[in-house]
Amino acid sequence: MSFFKGSTFRFAFRVAVPVLLVLAGSIMFMLFTLNEMAGEVDRIDDAAIERSVSASLHSLQRRLRDTHGDYAVWDDAAAKLYGQVDQDFAISNYKDGTRSGVFFDAAYLLDEKGQAVFSFRRGGVAPRGALEEFGSPLQALVAGLAGNYHAFDATVGLMRDRSGAVAVVAVGSVFPSSSAVAKPVGRPRMLVLARVLDDLTIRQMAQDFVIDGMALRFDPDKVDHGVRLVDPTGKAIGALTWARRSHGGEAFSRVAPMAYLTLGVIGLTILFLLGIGYANLVAVRRRERQAVYDANHDSLTGLPNRAALTRALGVASRRYPAQPLAVLFLDLDGFKEVNDSYGHEIGDRLLQHVARGFESICSRRGLLARVGGDEFALVLDNRDSVASAEEIGSLLVRYLASPIIIDDRVIVIGTSVGIAVVEDEAVTADELLRRADVAMYQAKELGRSRVSLYDRSIDAEKIDRKRLANELREAVETDALHVVYQPIFDAQTMRPALVEALLRWKHPRDGFIPPDLFISVAEENGLMDAVGNWVLRNACRDALRWPDIRLSINVSPVQFRNPGFDRNLAAILAETGLPPARLEVEMTETHLVTFPDRAQHIVASLRILGVSVALDDFGKGYSSIGYLRRFSFDKLKIDRSLVHGVSIDLETRRLCEATVALGRALNLEVTAEGIETEADGEIMRQAGCAYLQGFAFARPMSAAHITELLDDCNNGSDTDEVLRTA
Repeated sequence: MSFFKGSTFRFAFRVAVPVLLVLAGSIMFMLFTLNEMAGEVDRIDDAAIERSVSASLHSLQRRLRDTHGDYAVWDDAAAKLYGQVDQDFAISNYKDGTRSGVFFDAAYLLDEKGQAVFSFRRGGVAPRGALEEFGSPLQALVAGLAGNYHAFDATVGLMRDRSGAVAVVAVGSVFPSSSAVAKPVGRPRMLVLARVLDDLTIRQMAQDFVIDGMALRFDPDKVDHGVRLVDPTGKAIGALTWARRSHGGEAFSRVAPMAYLTLGVIGLTILFLLGIGYANLVAVRRRERQAVYDANHDSLTGLPNRAALTRALGVASRRYPAQPLAVLFLDLDGFKEVNDSYGHEIGDRLLQHVARGFESICSRRGLLARVGGDEFALVLDNRDSVASAEEIGSLLVRYLASPIIIDDRVIVIGTSVGIAVVEDEAVTADELLRRADVAMYQAKELGRSRVSLYDRSIDAEKIDRKRLANELREAVETDALHVVYQPIFDAQTMRPALVEALLRWKHPRDGFIPPDLFISVAEENGLMDAVGNWVLRNACRDALRWPDIRLSINVSPVQFRNPGFDRNLAAILAETGLPPARLEVEMTETHLVTFPDRAQHIVASLRILGVSVALDDFGKGYSSIGYLRRFSFDKLKIDRSLVHGVSIDLETRRLCEATVALGRALNLEVTAEGIETEADGEIMRQAGCAYLQGFAFARPMSAAHITELLDDCNNGSDTDEVLRTA
């Protein structure tokens, strides 16, 4: 026994201790080396981020300087900002420019003596002039100009305004861009443009240059890392900082365990065996945790699922029985169309992107879960649920107001949010979710991309709309709908050239149902294809009576989103016998902007079929020239909102004339719709419109009246009687 103890003692001091010391020394040396490497990586990373922050600031300054050049070196500015300032010009170009804040937040004009001529800030009149607002830093910036008053000169600097906000300020002389306007004599007037470094601007800079956690600090002396901001007087006014991440430390934490394992395997076989046993135990526990996680989380987004949400609702109601509880239910507007247009892979990636964005907004405010295909729900903390529910809902809606880019595809979706709040009644988790779901559908019915609060009247309204949907389905099946037609006149001959088919529904109990109401009900309940095909089929049959004119039909975006729309239309034309060349299909700008690739495919298919395509309601929405050039339209229909009052308002007339000229330049026939007076019609005819439509010429009428009107036109008879009785 003593021999064993002695051998153990000798082994310990002759073998084990030296080996352990060598092993310990090796570990310490390795840790020291890895730590130094991690520190060097962090220093390199900080330097790279600092360069990116500086580059983002310089980019903002350069853009403001370029913008200043656009607004200051300009013949119109030189002509209208000297002497008696043209107020309309100043408002439309400088005051209105501050409203959007896209390029600058404030604009000031200083006269030859440095006195304020005008001061605009955020779409309104600023209470102070530029020198009062920015003080000595602006004076120093002006003093730094070259002083050559016979050429444009401008400079940019950073400074604080009276409120303490940091702004990028550009100042320079107003100067003509050509010899067409005389150069100012003596000291020129100075234009000052300012862009405040607010949270939105900082976030945009961070996004453009991929900087995590970029923020503006007003205590530069207390900042341990960042880019100091110095005004023209040399005073430090702030610092741009960022969220530091220890990439070296992360690498260290990943490499170190492997090093420990390697040394342990080499040094002690027993530790290796124990390590295997421990690893097996960890794997079992990890699988158990993963199974629990999978049962409570969505596999695509990683968010909690409906089961976890239901449990959270139960826990919250039991833990805070006397406090209100709020649930937000979210459904993505337009997600189905994204799946149909781009496929499920893009749809899944879009869901992941949206989930990350929602999670960043809702973090630490409650539990966010994915409860369905494109549906999410949020349970708020009881302590502030009522006060913050609508605020958070608005934040979520605004988050999806901007397009999302995935693989160079610009995707435009939105979200409708329903909120249900329980204060003094006991309801189940399923009932609370149902109420939030009902409120969400109310938000969709009100126009989508908005927030709606649940109240009991919504349930009643939902029942009414469901009843109306069932009655509309029955009306389609029993031919209880009818089509009226509004003539569209040739602007030169003032003879009917087309008729536009308009759907009407006279309900046996409620009378005439507004088209906006029953069309929205049809779209919500999957009836739009059936209703649209009914209109197409009946209108094409009626049009066979009028071989001398063409038929125009406005097709719902829901129909356009149907992949088989072009085939359905071809089948209806073959069934009714109407030649495709006599049919004109109208589509709205909204469908082009939301799903441009799908729309382009449909337009091309219709043109191959021989059907002409018109862009309806131009001027009401986006009015993009790019879309007019991209899509091969045959006709452009100017919206009634643009035409209204064209004969009495000079600005409206010029706008309409320019729109008509644009359409004709793109080889499009132009129709002016919604004309209510003959004077308006004459103006649009002189502007170059090929066709005119509106109550000034004819109201919508039955097919029989259209036949009578055309017979009178062909016989040379007076058509006034037909138009009066239609």
